[in-house]
This record gives sequence, C-alpha cells and structure tokens, in this order.
Amino acid sequence: MIGRALLLALAVAGAGCTMAAPHRPIYHPEPVSTNGERTLVVPLERDPANIPTADQLARDMAFSLAQRGRNAMDLPAFAATLDATSRPLPEAMVLRLRAGVADPEVVAWLRAEQVRHLIFLEVRVFEQVWTSNGKRTRVGLSARGRDLGNGEQMWHAFTTPEVEDEPGRGFQLASETALGALVRVIEGEKEPLRIPKITLPDLPTVRVPW
Repeated sequence: MIGRALLLALAVAGAGCTMAAPHRPIYHPEPVSTNGERTLVVPLERDPANIPTADQLARDMAFSLAQRGRNAMDLPAFAATLDATSRPLPEAMVLRLRAGVADPEVVAWLRAEQVRHLIFLEVRVFEQVWTSNGKRTRVGLSARGRDLGNGEQMWHAFTTPEVEDEPGRGFQLASETALGALVRVIEGEKEPLRIPKITLPDLPTVRVPW
C-alpha cells in the first residue's frame, strides 16, 4: 500500500439513554495549518433515497470542522461557491467525487481550486433493532481522508455508536455522536471525559409530619 494508509476504529456503546466513552483511538491524524486552503467533505451514497441524509451529514461535518478554524465545506456548498465565481464544477467531476474517485485528474482540478484536504464520508450502518432491553439505534460512519498536497498522507476512520431507549431521537443522537467522534479524530482532539451513569436504589417513602 502506498504511503501511510492508516486504519482507525472507534467503538461507542450505549447504556440506557446514555452512551459510554469510545475506546481511545489508535491513531490521530495530526492537525494541520490550512493557510487559507480548503477542506472538502464529499458524501458517498449509492441509494438515491438516502442522498439527502448523506448530504446533511457531510454538511454537519464541514460545519464542525469550520468551527475549529478550517476553511471547510461540503460538496454542494463548494459547487455553489464556484458557480458564484463563474467557474462551475463540471457535472462529470461531481459524479466522480460522489463515487469516491480521487484520480490524478480530480486531484489536479481540486488543487487548482485551493482544495488541500479531501474527506469522503460514507454511511455504513443506519438501523434500529429491538432487543430485550428495548429499541437500539446504531449509526456507522466511515471517513477517508487525503492530503492532496501530499498524496502519500491518507487515513481512514470508522465509528459505530449505539443508543438505547430514545424514542424519536435515536438516529439524531447516534449521528451526532458519530460525527463528533470523527471530527475529534481528524483534529487530533482528546475524547471528552464522560461520567458513568449512576443508578440509585429505590428509597422508601417517608411522610413528614407537617
């Protein structure tokens, strides 16, 4: 395998309506100075029915990266920016990016538009199942990154958080947890300290005489 193709696995398990801390990552991609160059987040989704969900997740990831100082945007926002400057992104280029293609032609075109970091974000798992303890929601996200200024610097991260017993909010919470974990890995941030859930025993009822 050429260069530093690295695999990272993050596991997040649910407990009741809380989520346990993910295992410490094996590898953190080092934070980089953007120097005004762009980070492009491209959603990968083959099922047309799921494209809006993938686009929203890519938009949320780009927003989180932008909050950390990167000049980050998702693919639709990037295309709109180029349209506004009369340099439209060719449709053929959009299709190749959405298929996860980053061949020399694509890389050269992106570099000409000041894109330094390319991230492919893919939904691998998006499911709800019933268990003996109730409903469990699981979202698995995969991110592949590449420094286009250094073709040998690549990384791969995957996370699959689960939540239990969150009616109407399971997918939202699991997606937010997965994105947060991936963004922290990309930026080389430490995992937040999580306090375990404590279940108190049932106490007897006491009547106060007043």
